[in-house]
Amino acid sequence: MAVEIAARRLSGAEEWREGHRLICGCYGAPSWICPSLLMEQRAEGGREGDRTAGPLSPLPSVSLWSRCTVGKGAEAALAFLYSGDAQHLSGANCSERYEAPGAGARPGLPPVLWRAAGAVTQAANFLNMLLQANDIRESSVEEDVEWYQALVRSVAEGDPRAYRALLTFNPPPGASHLQLALQATRVGEETILQDLSGNRVQEESSTGALHPTDLQKRVLTNDLGSLGSPKWPQGDGYVGDVQHVRLSPPFLECQEGRLRPGWLITLSATFYGLKPDLSPEVQMDVDLQSVDINQCASGPGWYSNTHLCDLNSTQCVPRESRGFVLGHYLCRCRPGFYGASSEEGAAQPPGQFGSPQGSPGRLLRCQPCAEGCASCLDATPCLVEEAPRLRAAVLACQTCCMLVVFLSMLVSYRCRQSKRIRASGVVLLEAILFGSLLLYFPVFILYFKPSVFRCIALRWVRLLGFAIVYGTIILKLYRVLQLFLSRTAQRGPHLSSGRLLRRLGLLLLLVLGFLAVWTAGVLEPGIQHTPLVTRGHTHTGRHFYLCHHDRWDYIMVVAEMLLLCWGSFLCYATRAVPSAFHEPRYMGIALHNELLLSATFHAAR
Repeated sequence: MAVEIAARRLSGAEEWREGHRLICGCYGAPSWICPSLLMEQRAEGGREGDRTAGPLSPLPSVSLWSRCTVGKGAEAALAFLYSGDAQHLSGANCSERYEAPGAGARPGLPPVLWRAAGAVTQAANFLNMLLQANDIRESSVEEDVEWYQALVRSVAEGDPRAYRALLTFNPPPGASHLQLALQATRVGEETILQDLSGNRVQEESSTGALHPTDLQKRVLTNDLGSLGSPKWPQGDGYVGDVQHVRLSPPFLECQEGRLRPGWLITLSATFYGLKPDLSPEVQMDVDLQSVDINQCASGPGWYSNTHLCDLNSTQCVPRESRGFVLGHYLCRCRPGFYGASSEEGAAQPPGQFGSPQGSPGRLLRCQPCAEGCASCLDATPCLVEEAPRLRAAVLACQTCCMLVVFLSMLVSYRCRQSKRIRASGVVLLEAILFGSLLLYFPVFILYFKPSVFRCIALRWVRLLGFAIVYGTIILKLYRVLQLFLSRTAQRGPHLSSGRLLRRLGLLLLLVLGFLAVWTAGVLEPGIQHTPLVTRGHTHTGRHFYLCHHDRWDYIMVVAEMLLLCWGSFLCYATRAVPSAFHEPRYMGIALHNELLLSATFHAAR
């Protein structure tokens, strides 16, 4: 998988870019593993909300990459890094170790190296105490060689993954051979101890050595009564901690002209005596071949955040127990996205991809599901397909009806002096027509996609229109009944249009109070209730959105039916009342029509 290392220091930016050019060019890496190409792809993809890698140390200097040689050794090492198959290294020759490109040491210590770093730190601090207590030991290193042999063997046993431990005492400047160099190598159950003191001094490490002032000072009070008369009652020394352990990039060791199949990393810590001309060091080589590479991690780590998953539509899931091999992760589609079928992802479960081995460096993306789908396997729509022509026809019909009602209001007002209009009452007639306009508005509201506001407006318009229309009709029937009774022996007060409007206002005030209480209860955030907008399903599995009906709606239905039943009783009571224009008959027809249709509709729902 592609290598991505964020160079955070401005001074090393050019060096970082040059190093990546050498990686891609010198090692013959394909385009999909070149870090620069990966970063360009992610920049073009608009990685909004993407996780970014933590602060990483810059790549080693360009001189490090200049050591690479285009040949079978480098190609075989890269093939081994991306496959883990040791057969790729069988026919490759080498003259020096091969360092993994782009996997330099990070500022944070990986958890898998904590134990090894602790062992190296303890060994270095032991030598700090030993050499800082007596300056004679620095001059007579050979006399204490058995101590150092035991120490280097204990360091080699300090971690189950330890492959080799090395203890070196570098000579003063000008010397050509090491003063002391002991190496313990673990081979199965056997530990091979070697003395490399005759080797020549190598070039100084590019990582640089710590200065004694970077260490922590410790004061020692000598209160050992068994010594009788101690040489010194009080002293001090300098010790280090795990933060002073340095890491090398992962590398393949060259043994007898062949690359050893197993990635190693070197942990080193410097210890100090009393003489400033010595730079001794404790080293441990740890075998990383069984350590997993997490390319999905966003923090410090080897090849962290170098995956090719588009985090806007996918999430990167690392595969475990794969060893120090790149490319073992899955790009799993996020909720609301689906994975398009491909040859590479044919063996994977739906909605996830494997790492694109040999892919031309493009990000793996999932396609968004169709509108309204919380999850999906393909582009099949989840919402019910609307019939725009039918919806437009219904809306046009409602518009024509509302236009007819509005024109009727104008005609009624213009002909208010007519005998028929005056007999009915122009104000009450206008109120009935205005309520009819409100009853037509729900169709316009339902034409759009349901929302909380539209569902609330639907109740308000429907109930207010119903109360105005049928409340006015029932009050007119009530007045007819009062007039009929006044002509017989039962006299009562005459109900004028003004008194009827006041009673209609009381009815509307009751309806408005009910709607206000219902709206406040629905919008109250602390009350647990069913959302106003719910989702329904068809027999084919597709869903649609609609306004939910709760117990408040049933209360509204019951109130409407009671009002209509009272109106039906008034129609029965006034059936024998003579009228010049048969107004009670037509009002009775309207009331019973609404009563029958509403009862049938509510029973069916």
